[in-house]
Amino acid sequence: MSQSELLDHLEESLQQLLKEVREHFAETSLATLKQRPTPEQWSAMDCFAHLNAQFEGYLSRMELALHKAKARKWTPAQEWRSNWLGSSAIRKADPSNHKLRKSHKSINPLKKLAVRDTELKAFLINAEMLLRLIRQAREVDINKASVKPIRWSLYRFRLGDLMEYLVLHARRHFLQAKKASA
Repeated sequence: MSQSELLDHLEESLQQLLKEVREHFAETSLATLKQRPTPEQWSAMDCFAHLNAQFEGYLSRMELALHKAKARKWTPAQEWRSNWLGSSAIRKADPSNHKLRKSHKSINPLKKLAVRDTELKAFLINAEMLLRLIRQAREVDINKASVKPIRWSLYRFRLGDLMEYLVLHARRHFLQAKKASA
């Protein structure tokens, strides 16, 4: 897949997700958003808090990686290539992968993560920022630009992998939030 095809796909997917989130949750009450289906399951608000914790950990790092890539004059690549870390994260985040995953306690609303009443609004702002970064990524080589993962500093995500992971991860938890608020 070419770099431009990947970025086109991510931009379109994220725009569609933003539209669906706005449509589905526009009239949903705060009480409904906070209601957990069972004590062990996340509420819709928990899902958005989890996504925001991930966004807040990565968006500024991605922005820095884009600035560095522009300064180094890394022009866009023809082909997009995923590395093993990116492929693994993407496979795990894919909504079609129904295997349950355990979240790290720092980003798990049932453990340590504090959930605010403004999580939905914060998610929309963060997703718009990701959309802006995807558009900016068209100017650089997303194979060379990289970002350290939040918890494993020995490895690096390629920028394209991280962008795809965040979009798929957001879609996965949107579907979970939608189910929790039904």
